[in-house]
Amino acid sequence: MEQSSLLTSVLLFLLAAVIFVPLGKRFGAGPILSYLAAGIILGPGGMALVSDPAAVLHFAELGVVLMLFVLGLELNPSKLWELRSAIFGLGSGQLLLSWAAIGGLAWGFGLSIEAALVVGAALSLSSTAFAVQLMSEHRLLTTPLGRDAFGVLLMQDLAVIPMLLLTAYLAPNSAQIEHHAVPWYWTCLALVGFVLVGKYLLPKFLKLVASSGVREVLTAFALLLVMGSAELMEWLGLSAGMGAFLAGIMLANSSYRHQLETDIEPFKGLLLGLFFMAVGMSMDLKLLLSDPLLILGILMAMLLIKTFVLMVLGRIRHHKWRPSIALGLILAEGGEFAFVLLSQAQLSGIVGDKIAQVLVLAIGLSMAVTPLLFTLFRATKAKVVDTRLPDTINVTESEVVIAGFGRVGQITGRILASSGIPFVALDKDASHVDVIRKYGGEVYFGDARRLDMLMSAGIARSRLLLLAVDSVEDSIEIAQQVKTHFPHINIVARARDRNHAYRLMSLGVTDVFRETFGSALSASEKILQGLGLSQVQANERVKIFAEHDKKLVIASAAHQNDLATLINLSNKGKAELESLMRGDRENVS
Repeated sequence: MEQSSLLTSVLLFLLAAVIFVPLGKRFGAGPILSYLAAGIILGPGGMALVSDPAAVLHFAELGVVLMLFVLGLELNPSKLWELRSAIFGLGSGQLLLSWAAIGGLAWGFGLSIEAALVVGAALSLSSTAFAVQLMSEHRLLTTPLGRDAFGVLLMQDLAVIPMLLLTAYLAPNSAQIEHHAVPWYWTCLALVGFVLVGKYLLPKFLKLVASSGVREVLTAFALLLVMGSAELMEWLGLSAGMGAFLAGIMLANSSYRHQLETDIEPFKGLLLGLFFMAVGMSMDLKLLLSDPLLILGILMAMLLIKTFVLMVLGRIRHHKWRPSIALGLILAEGGEFAFVLLSQAQLSGIVGDKIAQVLVLAIGLSMAVTPLLFTLFRATKAKVVDTRLPDTINVTESEVVIAGFGRVGQITGRILASSGIPFVALDKDASHVDVIRKYGGEVYFGDARRLDMLMSAGIARSRLLLLAVDSVEDSIEIAQQVKTHFPHINIVARARDRNHAYRLMSLGVTDVFRETFGSALSASEKILQGLGLSQVQANERVKIFAEHDKKLVIASAAHQNDLATLINLSNKGKAELESLMRGDRENVS
């Protein structure tokens, strides 16, 4: 019966994942919100298909442990040392200030000093799983902002054990709470031993396991390492996630790092999804109907205090205002360890059952609200309107006008300058223009979409326009302007992709180059040589492909809105290319 129940639960979780995540993506919600919604529906507050969310949450915390192991693999000890100011400076500042502010507010609203201390500690923590997943979705993990956020999360993990000990100490019936305490000297010895084994013995043992050639054994070893490290740290009274993180750091310089990461990734992803679902199951939404003002007040206070504290600390860390606010929003939600603290406080009688349930719901809601708030914050980023007037252009002659002085424009400009060919370059990003000028580059601030700027740049007297702006829509608009007012000008245009090329060709621009096409051809030629072809043979194959592809793009441009015709042309093109390549191989042989 138990086996059947377990199998049913697994089927429910997998079904919820494959239904809710694609649906969420379709409606613009990220995976976190989708998993939370699935958990709410499956849990006691929804269809009650899962009756024990606490057990699921406890098991699913393995996802957080695996995530920290993978993060450790990406951080070798030297990189971790670089985070010391973020961990001990920013992290401790966030923790102490948020703890003091939230605890003081709780005390002001009538909680005892002991309860206020525990509540302040619990709500000052953030969710590692949510924050890391959120930063990963928005590609912020490797940025200075992401590193600072991760440093704060590490500090919070370090603070969990002192918080638990404090909760036990404050308990009026602390003698009844069963906890395992290891003498501090044994903890220190065990940590030293852990580091020495990880540094000297673990790589050799890993090499021995990998030499078996059985991939499943390496996967089993990775899981054993993660869970064994986590169990050891828990026995020592430290965070299980911290143990997995340290194990990852020990292997960060290993040649098997990428293999281990690949093996762990599927388990990590599924268990993290289950963790988010379990949080959703733990949310008793009925309380929101019975005490909406209390719960929303706690939620707003927690989000505002933590965001404000981190915004101020972010400014002290020399982040600009928007990144500082973003740092606060990323870490504003409650954390998974808050559930543990509140559970112990409830058991010991420090916090009443009603308050504990309300706080758990507020933390769960904060996890649901934070991704929404952060996404909205990112979406409302105002475009910087530069009030600076366009530059006055004092060039009497120019054979070429370059619209967009980024990577393509700068390379072309250097070649033209070294060849003694006069040109005028325009770029509408004022800060970019100023940086280029510091390096001695000749570029003018101005928007090439404006007819007066093109006239000022001497487009009427020029022979050619290089269209190299980043924006596809800007590119099309400039091409239309030039084709309408200066039809004699030859346009050489950079295209982001095939569709962009089609749109340019439909305006009569014939000299279109796709920005990654040339480098892809060069790479393909090197690959063919590496596979045994001579330089002449590889060059000929690539030349055949390039000429054939150019003809195919020209033929497809007239049918850019007819998908069926484009597919037909593509299939015919593949057959023709195979025939051409076959003929080339036969000629060589």
